[in-house]
This record gives sequence, C-alpha cells and structure tokens, in this order.
Amino acid sequence: MGRVCGRGELQNKSVLLFFDLTRCASPKVIATGCRTTQVCVEKCPTTNWFYDPLSNEEENMRMDLICQDGIDPMDTSFGVLDLIKEEKCAFYYVESKAIGHRCIPTDIAQHANSIIEAIKAAYGLDTNDFEILEVLFKAMKNVMRLAVFQKVAEGVFQDVKTTWWVLLVGFGIAMLVSLLWIILLRFISAIMIWFSLVAFVGLSGFGAYYTLNKYLTLRKSVDNSTMSRAEFEYTTEVSRYTELETTWLILFIITVTIFVVCLLVLIFLRKRINIAIALIGQASKAVGDIMSTLIFPVVPYLLQLIFLALFCVVGVLLASAGKTEYRIMCSEDGCQCQDIKEHDTCIFEDFNKSSCPGASCQFFDYVVDPHIPWLHVYNVFALFWSMFFVSAFGEMVLAGTFASWYWAFNKSDVPTLAVTESFGRTIRYHIGTLAFGSLIIAIVRMIRVIMEYIDHKIREKTDSKIVRCLMCCCRCCLWCLEKFLKFINRNAYVYCAIYGKNFCVSAKNAFSLIMRNIARVVVLDKVTDFLLFIGKMVVVGIIGVASFFIFSGEVKIMKGYLPEMNYYHTPVIIITIGTFFITTAFFSVYAMAVDTLFLCFLVDCEKNDGSAEKPYYMSKDLMKILDKKNKFKEE
Repeated sequence: MGRVCGRGELQNKSVLLFFDLTRCASPKVIATGCRTTQVCVEKCPTTNWFYDPLSNEEENMRMDLICQDGIDPMDTSFGVLDLIKEEKCAFYYVESKAIGHRCIPTDIAQHANSIIEAIKAAYGLDTNDFEILEVLFKAMKNVMRLAVFQKVAEGVFQDVKTTWWVLLVGFGIAMLVSLLWIILLRFISAIMIWFSLVAFVGLSGFGAYYTLNKYLTLRKSVDNSTMSRAEFEYTTEVSRYTELETTWLILFIITVTIFVVCLLVLIFLRKRINIAIALIGQASKAVGDIMSTLIFPVVPYLLQLIFLALFCVVGVLLASAGKTEYRIMCSEDGCQCQDIKEHDTCIFEDFNKSSCPGASCQFFDYVVDPHIPWLHVYNVFALFWSMFFVSAFGEMVLAGTFASWYWAFNKSDVPTLAVTESFGRTIRYHIGTLAFGSLIIAIVRMIRVIMEYIDHKIREKTDSKIVRCLMCCCRCCLWCLEKFLKFINRNAYVYCAIYGKNFCVSAKNAFSLIMRNIARVVVLDKVTDFLLFIGKMVVVGIIGVASFFIFSGEVKIMKGYLPEMNYYHTPVIIITIGTFFITTAFFSVYAMAVDTLFLCFLVDCEKNDGSAEKPYYMSKDLMKILDKKNKFKEE
C-alpha cells in the first residue's frame, strides 16, 4: 500500500520534508530520486535548527527534533546522536515554504556554514582526514548548487509570472505567421520556397557574422572574463555566459556550419528543388481545399498529453507503493517479555505496550515489493506503445483525407467533411493495423532503452574500449532499425488508407512500390522534407530573432511596454521553443500531405496510362514535369 502525503493515514500531513536537502542537489536526482530520508509534516519549518553536540540542553534539543513516524524523540532510550546517525531524525532544518507540497528552503545559501558544521557534527567527521575533507567539499558543493539552482529557478519563475501575457502574444504571433506562411504557399509556393531557402541561408550567414564579431570583440577586450573558475561554476547570472569568448566561438562554429551546408544544397540541388516545389504546390492545394487538416493535429496532441499524464500518475503511485516495516525496540533494561525479542517485526496499530514494559514498536524501514521495478518497465512500455499508437492514428487520418483528395478526379467532388469521414474509417476499420504497427516500434524503442541501461552499467564496471565500441555499434544499429521501421510504417499507413489492406500487406506493397521508384523517393521525397524543414526553421528563426532583439532592449520603442525581468533570455527561449512546436504542428500536416500525395502519385504512374479507362489523377503541373498527359482529353 502506498504512503502519500495528504492521503489516508497522512491526511493531516500534506507536505514532504527532506532530512538533508543537500543530497537532492545533484542532476541525477531526477532519475535516481533524492537519497535522503523524507517524512510528511503538517507544515514546513518556520525556524532554523542545527544539531550541536556541545549543547547541554538535551531536552530542548529533543523537542526541536523532526523524526520519522513512530519515532519518539523524547524517548531517552536512544541518544540524540544515535537518532541522527541512523537517520531517524533530521540533524538540521531551515526556514522553508511549501512549493509543490515540498518544503523548499527560502534561502539555503545563508545557512551554508551552519549546514556544513551540522554535517560534520552528525557524522563525527575529522577535518584532518582527507576523505572527510572530500565529503565536506562535496556537501558544500551541493549546498552551493542548490542555492544557485534555487535563485535561477525563482528568477525564471518570476519572469514567467510577470511576462505571461507577452508569452501568449508571442505564441499568437507564431500561429499567425505559420498560418500566413501556409496560405501563401498555396498561391505562390515557388516564390515562398525559394524565399525560405534564401532567408534561411541569410539568417545563418548573419548569425555567423554576428557571433564572429562578438567573439573578436571579446577577444580584443582587456577586461574579458573577469570571473574566477568558482564564480563561473556557481554564477546565477545567465548573462555572464555571454561575456565569455568561448561561448561565441562555439556559436560561430555552429552557425557557419549550417550556412555552408545550406549554401551547398542550394547550389547543387537547384534543379531537383524545382521538381520538389511542384509536389509541395499540390500539397498546398490539398491543405487549402481541406483547411480542417490544420486543426486536426490538436487531437493527437491532446491524446498524447492524456497518456503522458496517465504515465506520470501511474509512475508516482508505483514509486510510493510499498509497506512500512516496524520492529521491536527495547529500552536499556531490555524487553521484559519472553515472547518478544528485540528487532522482531510488529504491527504498530496492534502493539500493546502495556503488555510488555520496556518494549516499543517503532518504524524500521520502508519495504518495496520486488515486482514494482517490473511494473515500472511495463509502464514505460505502455507509454511508448500509446504514444506511437496516437501518432500512427493521426498519420492514418491525414493520409486517408489527402488520399481522398488525390483520387477525386474533379476536386470539387472532395467530401466536405473529409477529415471526419477519414476519422470514422480509421476507427472502424484500421485500429488493429495501427496497434500492430505501433507495437513493433514500441518493442524496438524498449530494446533501445534496455541497451542504454546496459551500456550505463557497463561504463560503471569497466573502461574497456572494445566493449564500449560494441555497445555503440548495437545502439547505432537499433537507432537505424527504428528509423527504417518508422519510414515503412508511415508508408504502410498511406497504402492502407488507399486500398484498405491489412498492415503486413500494406507494408509489403508500399515497400515494393518505393523500391521500384527508389530514385524518385530519394530525390523528391527527401528534398521536399528538407524544404519543409527550412520553411519551419525560417518561421522559428524570424520569431526567435525578433523576440531576442525586443527583450534584449535593442528595440527602443518596446522598452516602455515590457515588464522588468531577471533574465531577458527566459521569454526568448520559451517563445522560441513554443514557436518550434507550433510550426511543427502546422508543417507536420504538410509533411503528411507530401508523403501521401507522393505515394499516390507513384501508384497513379504505375496503374494508369492516361487513357479514358485509366486516366491520370495527378495535377497538370506534375504531368508536365513527367511529360505525361491524359490522351482522352486531347481527343
């Protein structure tokens, strides 16, 4: 049975207190948990207390102790130091406030020295021992990290709180720019695509120039990098990183690499780009005729959020699932009973202390069921399967929608509720296909996670380069296998949306179709993916650069309208990340439209010959590019 603060027997104790919060400062805490005793309390401490072995007021010290459930700090059969060493009671606590039902110190940096002294006293450390000094250094480092993290987190939280309306405006502008971009693609796709390419090359070139200029300026500066190494490690000012020439050198290398790659692609693939533009133009018309496809991605996103929330809830419940173990503890006079021995297990609720003077039933440990780790594994696998299933569901619905558009000889005959009809067909006929396809991907992803775990354990046990090389090869092969299966699955869903076949038949036929037209697939399909990616990056780049100049104060007009912030990077980063996800949602529809129409186009080329009985369904632009025509129209 799980023990959760604020529930069941702990209903009146809704806040979690950590005995030694310095152990929670490591980044590994997210994966390993905070390795310190934790207890539920009614409210967070409002005073500061530190264990002092030289204090003569033992009774007052016992009154100040915060201990585990079942531990009586006033029981003199246990010394205060014993209670602390066995981690039954906290050896320090500071004034805290409840954040997320956790007691978080209001200013732990102020009490760093006192905490170190308490650690030293609690564990009886000798400062002359090198190992003890290392422990103290690690404790101090954790305290400083926690202090830095606390100040940065509070600053970021305050920035989000004060600039929430600015963030919403930024997200709204990102949606409008993305929608405007897609509308323009329908009418002037060629101009927009070429503008995207040139704009992206221009932005990356400007980024390379700007970062190089900053690097050279800081390199010539006499006062460059006035921070010491310790100050740099524990600085709470994010802007101080921009004072380092190394930061701008790294950014210059990244931006100039992107600039060179894009420029080479633009030069050597310009002819292939013209063919890809025609395919994107058809996708633009399909999306323009069925605008509801731009709204549909909200449905898979919401479903994925629901499954993710379910995963988190199950994970938390499993993490807290277990039972408390109580054992008999005897006083200095011993247990005055023949049937009861010290350290025997007992039931706290049923134990009668009067029947055995000198004995008490006290909390000993928190026992976790050995099957819980396997349930965690199952929970992770369920998350993978559900996420991939929802993603496949969205792909199938969009594929069915765009396939119905392509195979309508007269585009005016496309159903008014094409997305709704495809949604219904998918639920009625293709759920099994989606479940089977997503199961395959989930299994491969689970194997990858297991390999990552094995690799992590191997690194802890050995430094053999041969073993690490073999593990790296296995992980790389599994990554390639997952990418390949995702490609096959996506085309299988499209083929299934066209012909209604089961998963295995659709995957086989789709793969055969692709292999028969492998040259077209490599050139056209991948070039269109690259062009859509460039378009997405242009939108993200425009919003990101604009927000940077606005919040950094470069745009003087906007200074009076913006609230005060601790870190101007906070809204810039949030808006840029949000813009990326917004544009991904819009452009993912385009990517699915291109993939669907491309596969339909390949089927059209093989099955039809332009006669009256087998006319081509492709657009006039594509027929012109491929030098094909419907013969019956000429007659």
